[in-house]
Amino acid sequence: MDERKLHEILGQDLEVPDMVNKKLRETYALVAQKQAPAKRRRGRPLRTVLIAAAAAALLCGTAAAVVLPGLNRQVLDYFDVDPADTQAVAQAENLLLPGAMALDITKEDNGATLHVTQILRDRDTVMILAEFSAPEGTQLYMGETDPPDVSTFKGFANGSGEAAGFLDQTGEPLGISSYGWGVMEDSDPLDNRMSLMFILTPQMGENTAPWSAVSLRVPAVDLAYYDLEQQREITVYAGDWSFEAPLPQMEIGWTVELNQAMGELDGAALTAEKLYLSPITFELTMKREGGMDFSVPLDEAGETAYSRWLSIGNNVQAITLTTRDGERVPLELRSGGGGIGFNEKVVIHRLSQITDPAKFQGGTLTLEWDFTHNSQEAGSVTIPLDGLMMG
Repeated sequence: MDERKLHEILGQDLEVPDMVNKKLRETYALVAQKQAPAKRRRGRPLRTVLIAAAAAALLCGTAAAVVLPGLNRQVLDYFDVDPADTQAVAQAENLLLPGAMALDITKEDNGATLHVTQILRDRDTVMILAEFSAPEGTQLYMGETDPPDVSTFKGFANGSGEAAGFLDQTGEPLGISSYGWGVMEDSDPLDNRMSLMFILTPQMGENTAPWSAVSLRVPAVDLAYYDLEQQREITVYAGDWSFEAPLPQMEIGWTVELNQAMGELDGAALTAEKLYLSPITFELTMKREGGMDFSVPLDEAGETAYSRWLSIGNNVQAITLTTRDGERVPLELRSGGGGIGFNEKVVIHRLSQITDPAKFQGGTLTLEWDFTHNSQEAGSVTIPLDGLMMG
């Protein structure tokens, strides 16, 4: 059977059995054994992933859970890409499609259906788009719109506390990670349908999305929201629509080992260790040596110094990311992800526009800090980005 025929099978719109994910894991394992070099962390070519998915479908005797990839319009909206701007859409698809899959996973419970349609992944983040529909006549009211600068919970409550979990090709767990569900913009908040986005953003110290994982177990229990006035969580629709989704296997980001001295903060030497850039993610790892020991009980001065360490790198206005052509790409705050220790910190932000990481090769990263409102601590560093490498 040739690749054209496999693509035809992938495009069929048929009901998907639960065992497809198992077959996907087995197929990915076979592909990895035969084609992946030892200890290589790069993702498999998109063509290989498509064929693996089709092979899984044949093993099951039906259509696979994965169909030909394409960026869902709501994913484009999430990244502020105008669907009418053909050039912007083409760039987004060129940069993100290697890390994306179109999905067709359906879960039903208590008369309602969750249809999972899209997954996107880079090294730091997994995003999944899903459509929820309840019986006709049901009003899925998810509370009032949050006031400015306030973000309340809206999505699957997962009261059981189950974490999202990475799985290997045999279904064995590889680690768990922090995540959250959010409701997408809804033109009719009182109807029986809504779109939701699952976003996994590992904290420092958690097992970040391992490339040995071939699928992700995603909890989706009890649709709910937090009511600010009543100060409590309100269940909108009870049920369990948890699912397992195959993971894209292509890394879309670039990395560079910086090891760049940044200066001092409260007597500690700061170093920018490494930088990861994907078309959507900025991740900077920093460390401090010397200075105060934050692991012991601190007096007021120590607490203030620790707060400065907590704050450095958090202000996106104080970070300038410049391409080799001199274009500045602003950053935006992202909810979740990253983390901080006493002597190491991971700062994660979102690029304000989808950008090819290759453009930053030969560019610069400038980081500034100014705590003169409560100290004499201020400084800046400009770091050349000359060693960016894919993967």
